[in-house]
Amino acid sequence: MNMTLRIRGLKLIEDQADTGIPPEKGQLELRLETGSITVLMGPNGVGKTRLMEITAGLRNPSEDLDIHYGNERLWVRNYLRINQRNPKALLAYSYSCQSPEEQLFARSVEDELNYVLKPYEIETDEKKQRMEEALQAVGWDVSKLSRDPYRMSGGERRRTALACLFAAPAAWLLLDEPTAGLDAGGHAQLSAQLQKCAAAGQGVLLISHESDWALGIADSILLMQMDGRIRKCSREQILAHPEWLEQAGMTVPAWLQIAHALWKKGIPADQIWNPAVLALGIASASHRDDTRQDERFKEQVKKEPFTNSKLLVDDRSNFYKTRVPSSSPLASFDPRAVWLSYLLLSSFMLMQRSWSGIAIITALTGLIIIVGRIRLQRWRGPIITLSFFTIMMAIFAGFTAPGDGTLWNTQAFLISIRSLLKPWLAMLVGLGLPLAVTPLRLRRSLEQLFSRRGRVPVLGMKIILTITLLLRFVPVLLMEWERFSRVSIARGKVTRNNWRGNITRIRDIAIPFMLSLFRLGDNVANALESRGVSMSRNPTLMKGNNWRKRDSLLLAVIIVLCLLLWWWAFHSAV
Repeated sequence: MNMTLRIRGLKLIEDQADTGIPPEKGQLELRLETGSITVLMGPNGVGKTRLMEITAGLRNPSEDLDIHYGNERLWVRNYLRINQRNPKALLAYSYSCQSPEEQLFARSVEDELNYVLKPYEIETDEKKQRMEEALQAVGWDVSKLSRDPYRMSGGERRRTALACLFAAPAAWLLLDEPTAGLDAGGHAQLSAQLQKCAAAGQGVLLISHESDWALGIADSILLMQMDGRIRKCSREQILAHPEWLEQAGMTVPAWLQIAHALWKKGIPADQIWNPAVLALGIASASHRDDTRQDERFKEQVKKEPFTNSKLLVDDRSNFYKTRVPSSSPLASFDPRAVWLSYLLLSSFMLMQRSWSGIAIITALTGLIIIVGRIRLQRWRGPIITLSFFTIMMAIFAGFTAPGDGTLWNTQAFLISIRSLLKPWLAMLVGLGLPLAVTPLRLRRSLEQLFSRRGRVPVLGMKIILTITLLLRFVPVLLMEWERFSRVSIARGKVTRNNWRGNITRIRDIAIPFMLSLFRLGDNVANALESRGVSMSRNPTLMKGNNWRKRDSLLLAVIIVLCLLLWWWAFHSAV
């Protein structure tokens, strides 16, 4: 079956000198064939990982992008005309994210492999064979199947994750920075295995910043530029045009400059990619060259032009102009005023006991989000998850509450919805606080609030530390949940949007998420200890923020709103 990976909607670049085609043809489709290794390269922050996640169906693509694995479209519309992932397309790839060892959650290597193979519904004998081959691919044997991944070293956990990648009978392997944390032996072993997979007919698409390793095994290369354009080329073309790396916003490594100069001296490209053969070629060329040629070679290495600075600066300028979000007006206020306003407002929001009160605080929440320019898109996954949880809890209350001899109690359902909507709305407003008030600004303000004679007492430091840690890590925890949610789709291939699919996904996400919390806790403890937290009982107060008229005005407006909410809560209840 044809499993060509097709991505429509990308803007490709072709070079006129090599193909006779205008520099920008603006093709709408990128085609990658199985049986080959493609390396995606580009500067930091250009969006390589995002493109890989879109290719794996872990992020919703833009309207312009359309991805196919063979004849299977990655995103299809269901009977409600809503986009959803195509299970057949998800089975076409095996995915390894950055730090793949963090996605492990089972209690043995065998359980991890079984989890990855379960969606493919293969026979027991074939499953056993694939497990053995996957372990051999990372230098292990079947004796490792009973090992607990959480009692392994970091390198062993990474091998376990790579074994899970190779175990799946997928047409494509998608890898994001697979060599991170590997030693020289690990690099060589991974190279050999990827080339073996390509020779067996699998397609490989990988991201790597280690150009010397990646170009050595690449059949084709995708250079992603800062403006989103992509140049597809071969490694021989990179050898002939190293300036393409600088046009993409990257630095031309010294080894490639030397390799380019050797190629211009006549050493074949296939020798340059093989260090052992290259050494013999250099020795042979040096023996034939006279002193004049050696001097000309040295000058060539020094003077080789690898710059196209005007194009690079213009591209980066346009790229960042389209991606820098506007700041929230809340950032112009003192953090004490912002947080005190939020605490007051959320407290009075929770006092509402009628549907009219719920309607008022809903409108107020929408107004705050719009005026404060609070961007909720980044929290889309957690908001949907909590919304689903709220609805399920209300339905559960409707079924379990005693009624008038009936199975369903509508009154209990509505009471539960009304009670759960209040903290949900308060949460929406609170999600904007980390975007508007940085932990450092908040800590300085709280230190001023709790200070006595220029020093902060122990109790004040505990309160300050608790609040700032919550502010700092709530966004981190939400992002971790979203990350493991994407990983569960890539590994478990769970696509169902019904209650059973959601429960399965929560099970697959919760364990690695909780383990991630433990790792974060250890890192926080180490960071606090290294900064001397609790070493001084009364730390000296640093210079902080000044309370201004606008802060008093904000607090006054919030107090008025709170009084109105308080009046309405009691008035509507009468």
